[in-house]
Amino acid sequence: MSETDQLALYRLWRPQTFSEVVAQEQIVYPLRQSVINGNFSHALLFSGTRGTGKTSLAKIFSKAINCLNPERGDPCNECEICLAANDGSLMDISEIDAASHNSVDHMRRLTDEVAFTPLKARFKVYIIDEVHMLSVGAFNALLKTLEEPPSHAVFVMATTEPHRIPATIISRCQHFKFRRIPNDEIIERVRLIAKSIDLAVDESAFEMIATLSAGALRDAIGLLDQTRQLETTPITRDDVLTLAGLVPDRFLSETAEAILFKKPDALLVNIQELVMSGRDLTRFVTDLGAYFRNLLVASVSKKPEQLIQLRGEDIERMTSIAKQTKTSVLTELIAGLSQLLVSMRLSPDLRTTLEIGLIGLLTRFGNEIDIKIADRSRDCRIQKASEDAQKTDSPQAKPIPATEKPSGTV
Repeated sequence: MSETDQLALYRLWRPQTFSEVVAQEQIVYPLRQSVINGNFSHALLFSGTRGTGKTSLAKIFSKAINCLNPERGDPCNECEICLAANDGSLMDISEIDAASHNSVDHMRRLTDEVAFTPLKARFKVYIIDEVHMLSVGAFNALLKTLEEPPSHAVFVMATTEPHRIPATIISRCQHFKFRRIPNDEIIERVRLIAKSIDLAVDESAFEMIATLSAGALRDAIGLLDQTRQLETTPITRDDVLTLAGLVPDRFLSETAEAILFKKPDALLVNIQELVMSGRDLTRFVTDLGAYFRNLLVASVSKKPEQLIQLRGEDIERMTSIAKQTKTSVLTELIAGLSQLLVSMRLSPDLRTTLEIGLIGLLTRFGNEIDIKIADRSRDCRIQKASEDAQKTDSPQAKPIPATEKPSGTV
């Protein structure tokens, strides 16, 4: 097994140029132009949710400003500077984990090193990851260097929590805010990766991977990497849910039907199965609330398939249930599940709280679906009777034959 085979997929597919960065055009363009023009700030701050490319862009930028043969602002990845940066042997590019190097002494050592000129590259670049983890004293030690840095020093700081960084630090940086990556961009990327490694994956599985990643491409690639260990072909939506520790859609629909159709035995059996499988009960309630939300969408929307990430039999089953359920019942159920979730977070016995909460919802709303069916049946009978009445000819005066004289006087 080669060294690359042992690397995680997200490391193998880490972008190496600005052109390879996904869905961050609002940041890539000004950074690329600053490299082309040779006019860039000595301190950059990248903020945004995890897995959106902050560290990757910091590494690309640090290579680009030192590259011997840049191509339209991109690093060539062929010169000695780029090759050394890629394999981690370039001493002039330092990556610092602020979570474990957050003391005043760490920052003082860094500020002392900044004074020395680069060994091989044009600029010394310090990439400080999770910079919000620095202590107050460490920030104060860094502040003077950020205010008056040497001409050869560049700082690139990355954080998921910019609100924890002192305003005095932020004011001395160019602040770039990373956005969550849209699902369609994530799907396109993981589909490309799956094809490159000959991994058969259903389209619905790609959609679920994108949904679970919540805009973090690294998380999506990591989840795809996990599916490689499965023996099933192709990888299905339920496979992805199982790997993520979530219950399949079929289990959610069965639980929802048990509540709506007032089947307490089926509901308790499902809870028992849930507990025995070691699932996260609070996450299950969250997912059940999302399922009832989908039922609500299917109940009021003319094209639910465009708003619900389900396909085939699953969407047909959901639409069928939605047609039998009052909209007001679905909204009350969603609100009830939200209250149950709050109660579970404060409860020492999650299973009991879950059982009491779901049985309570079943008792309150389980008959409503029968009422709606009865109302619909009654409406159908009334409509049929009305149509039959319209088909019956109303009595009319018979026409007078031409040979007969009309009775009465004229």
